[in-house]
Amino acid sequence: MTLLKKLQWSFGLLLFFFVLPVIAGQLPFNKQASTPIKEPEDKQVVYAATNLAEQSALEQTKKETKEETKEETKEETKEETKEETKDNQTQDQTQDQTKNPFKVLLLFTHSQESYQPIVKAASGKAAVYDEKTNIYQLKDTISKHFSTSGIQTDVLDVDVMKELKLKGKTFPYSYNFVRPYLAKRLQEQSYDLVIDLHRDSAKRDATTLTYNNESYARIAIVIGAEHKNYRWNTAYAESLSAAMNGIVPKISRGVISKSGDNVDGRYNQDLTKEMILIELGGIDNTEVELNRTIAVIGKAISKSFITGKQE
Repeated sequence: MTLLKKLQWSFGLLLFFFVLPVIAGQLPFNKQASTPIKEPEDKQVVYAATNLAEQSALEQTKKETKEETKEETKEETKEETKEETKDNQTQDQTQDQTKNPFKVLLLFTHSQESYQPIVKAASGKAAVYDEKTNIYQLKDTISKHFSTSGIQTDVLDVDVMKELKLKGKTFPYSYNFVRPYLAKRLQEQSYDLVIDLHRDSAKRDATTLTYNNESYARIAIVIGAEHKNYRWNTAYAESLSAAMNGIVPKISRGVISKSGDNVDGRYNQDLTKEMILIELGGIDNTEVELNRTIAVIGKAISKSFITGKQE
């Protein structure tokens, strides 16, 4: 081998060893192997202390709001149910009153008993008995007031004192005279309450009451104690008297039982246990006072025998 070839061979080896590392660095597997692989770092999230407190408070507020909403909804549902039940009861009562109204029969045994102020305003004279202006003429007024309280009212349309005069009978015969008329009506129809209305002979101080700056005619309820229905009639009378006093204190003078000499002792109340006699005011009571009291009687009847009974 010549010297030139030896030099060329030596130079080739040197070049090979010099270039080999460079070529090796460009290869894919060597590059991947030479690049360190970084493990993923566990990142820890750190919240500020204020954010944690706010988040806790927010969660508590949400919980409280949810509970409050739940309670409010529950209360509203309860109130709605209560109102609906009340409305249904009222509707049922109204429908029941329409189908089966509480019926009252009015009669006026002493039909021409009158009130001096009313007679004087009508005719200019003072009288405690009058053929035209008397308690019997209050029948329409009473019926209207009773109707307002849900009461159906019938009237035994007999002017008893007028008929007594025509037949030559005297005042004490009044109850015996009206008895067959009443008995016939009770056979034909049934009533929840029968009221015989009279005017008391007592003076103004005993028959007048002022309540809330308004004057009223006081009433008294009379029960005859000499018949079999006595206790039944008394029960009706006491219930009505108490109800009236509950509306206007002391407007009722109470229940008076009568028996013995010089009294009727029955007042035809033996014909039905639902019958009572009411002394409506006295000789000195005015029309305004009577109207107020009649309205109270209607309300008390409703409270005692209609609303209270249905409850």
